[in-house]
Formats: sequence, C-alpha cells, structure tokens
Amino acid sequence: MLTGALLTLLCPIATLAAYAPHGRSSEPLVNRADGGQTCTVQSGGSNSTDDSASFRDAAKQCANGGQLVFKQGVDYYFNTPVNATLNNVNIQLNGNIHLPQNITYVQGIVNGSTGGNVWWINLTGDNLNFTGTNNLSTGWVHDVEGYGQQWWDANPKNGSGIASRPHLWRFNVTNSYLKNIKIRKPIAWVTTLNGKNIDVENVFIDASTTPNGGFPFNTDGFDVAAKNVRINDFTIFNGDDAVTINNGGENVTVTNGFIGGPGCHGTSIGSLGQAQGVYQTVRNIWFENIKVHGCVYGSRIKTYLGGQGIVQNVTFANYDVSNTTFPIYLTQNYFNQGSAQTQNGAGVQEGGNFGGRVDNSSVLIDDVTYKDWIGDINTYHPGDGSCVTDPCWYNVPGADGTQAIVIGCSNSTACSNFEFQNIQVIPQSYADTKINCTNLDQGSNPNLGIVCTNGTLIST
Repeated sequence: MLTGALLTLLCPIATLAAYAPHGRSSEPLVNRADGGQTCTVQSGGSNSTDDSASFRDAAKQCANGGQLVFKQGVDYYFNTPVNATLNNVNIQLNGNIHLPQNITYVQGIVNGSTGGNVWWINLTGDNLNFTGTNNLSTGWVHDVEGYGQQWWDANPKNGSGIASRPHLWRFNVTNSYLKNIKIRKPIAWVTTLNGKNIDVENVFIDASTTPNGGFPFNTDGFDVAAKNVRINDFTIFNGDDAVTINNGGENVTVTNGFIGGPGCHGTSIGSLGQAQGVYQTVRNIWFENIKVHGCVYGSRIKTYLGGQGIVQNVTFANYDVSNTTFPIYLTQNYFNQGSAQTQNGAGVQEGGNFGGRVDNSSVLIDDVTYKDWIGDINTYHPGDGSCVTDPCWYNVPGADGTQAIVIGCSNSTACSNFEFQNIQVIPQSYADTKINCTNLDQGSNPNLGIVCTNGTLIST
C-alpha cells in the first residue's frame, strides 16, 4: 500500500471540478516570486551541528523577493526551532530536514516555551511559496530515522501521547502555496495553516506505526484555521484527523485524497466550543473525492456540550469508504481523552455525567450535505488502537457495526438543513444498514432524505 501511495504522489489523481465558494477561482491563488537573490542553506553534515542557524541566516538575507534553496540530496539537521518572516520568497526543498532524536532534549524546549506549544518550523509572510520535489530519494521532512516512532513507542500504557510534543510546522501566510510535500514519521501535529489565500498541492504524509509499535496519537495531517484555502491531491496515513477545519476556517476546499490507518479519523470539522465563553465559526467547506480505508471515521463534525458558535454550509461529496467504523459521524457532546481541560464526563460520550460543564448552549450546525457515498462498515473489528478509557472514547451506545450514519445533536434546533443524497454504505456482514439519530428534528431538516432507525426522527 505504501508503494501505491508513493506512486499516487508522482501521478496525481484526476481532479474534479473544484468547488469555488463565493466565486473563488479554482486556479492557483498566487504566482511564484521570480528573480531576486538566491540563498543556499548550508549543512554541517551531521546531527552534531545545528543547521537551524544556517537557515535563519539564509532567511534573513533573502527575506524579501529571494530564493531559499536546500541542496539536492543533502541532509539538514534542525536541532532548534526556526521562525522566519518571508515575503515574495520561494523555498525549494531539494534536501532532507531532520529533527532532533533526543526526546528529553525536545521536551525541554517545548516546556520552556510560552504556553507549551512549539512549531519546529514557523513561517509567516506574503507570497511565500514552498516547493518540494517528486524525487522520492530526497526532499523529505523527518526522513528515514523515524523520529516519531520513538515518541509513539515511549507512550506509557493507557497513555494518549507522551507530554511536551512539538508540532512540526505552521504557515501563517497570505497568497501562498505548498507543493510536493513529503513527510515521514512526524511526532504529532503536522501542518497548521493560518492566514488566507493558500493553495496546497500534492502531499504525502506517512504517520503509520511499525507492526506492534506505539499508536501515533495526534498525528493530524492538516489543521486549518485559515480563509480561502484549497488542499488538493493528498495521501495521508495517520492516527488522527487527516484534514480538520478549526475555528476561523472559511472557504476551504479539500479534494482528491486517500486516507488510511492505523487509526485515521478521516476529514473533520472541529472540535469547536471547548472554551465555553468563546464564539467559534466554520463556514463554506467543501470535501470531495475522498477515499477512506481502515479508519474510525470517514467524516466527522465534533463540538462540545455548552459551546458557542456556528458551522455553516458544509458538503461531504463523493466518498469511497472501506473498513470504516463510523463512516458518517457527528457529535455535539465531544470530549478529548488526551486533554486535562474540562471534559464532558469521565469517558461518557452520549448522556450521563458531564463533569460540571454547563449545558446552556450549542454550536449551531446548519446547511450540511452528504452526497454520493459508497463503501462498507467495519463490522468485525471496529475502532483502532487509541482507546485508553472504558468505555472507549469513540464508543456509541448501541452501536453494533451496522451504523452507516451516527448523528448526535444536543437539542432539536442545534442541527438544521441537513441533507443526505445517495448514501450506499453497507455493513461487512451484509446486515441491514442502520442510521442512529439524536435530536435530528424533522421540522429543522425538511429535506433530510434518510430514515433514522434509532433516534428521534422516524420519517423522511
């Protein structure tokens, strides 16, 4: 499967007509910065040197209108985090970027940071264009040493990821693009997108664990909190959301992707509403032509009990799911088993004790369409290796491996204008397909298109 994924990286899948919210063009948003000074990042040749300093020097010298080049086939060791502001700059990654292998050393850097969050590579600017190479022997981030595997294997029994893990990189940019990105064994959260007008094209992320290895907790492929974003042509093997749209995400299209295990969570909206006093929004999101294999979820929308905000105008179109536990899933009673922050309850996802959290509002979810889904439900071996609670964090009371759709709304008005069109997902056992609904009210959803077999809605 890995070989096939790499071939897919070199031979992009045919692109469907991209959705262009509010009249956005499907053409690339930016042009390359041409001309200007070329700055070559120098390498010390081993992990005993810190090439972060060389990158900082090159970035400073070519910060406006220049070209930053990582040499072909050369290994670079970023032993300390890098931050750079680059405007009208091209970055060409022809070499390999490595992170430190010493877990304790990295934890010390993360613990010493403000707020305990570190993006090892943090780039800001306008018209910043980052391009990798289709040469499979070079142009990798993390490369072959398997840095992430060490962290996953070190996770204690019943732990959900060891403390003080860094994020890989963040692009807080405008009018920019990323292309031909290859990442192997990331420690945890991979790519954060902030800003606006960002194109991402041709991405391969391998966060799969070795046989009997530790679970790759929190290896999100993309966390998007930006506006006017297009992500196209990607293959992601991981243990969390492949692409998730967070607070502030708006006008985002995600197309032509393959998502695989060991514990993938498909494409997601949220989670939203954990900080009860903060209003959060996600609007105008289009997912299309997505293949999901061996995942817990195909698509997911997740909000916290008592949260505030709105999710509006979201489409999940043309999904091909196989061996997936919950193909279509929504919960407004989400909790995060790996967080010490206020949760909905001690391992209780639907009903029960909410741990003192005030149930006084909901993140409203409006105008959501699911259309043209095919595939099968993981009937015989549901879930993944991420369960550290009893019941499991992904437990749905009454689920028996036949639920193609699980929709759990917090009240009768929290979910409105939902539509389901041409959903053909069946259990591997060939039992009758079931649809579980909670508070999915007929009056708020006049064109629903499904019959709930367990829940409050009893007719189409």
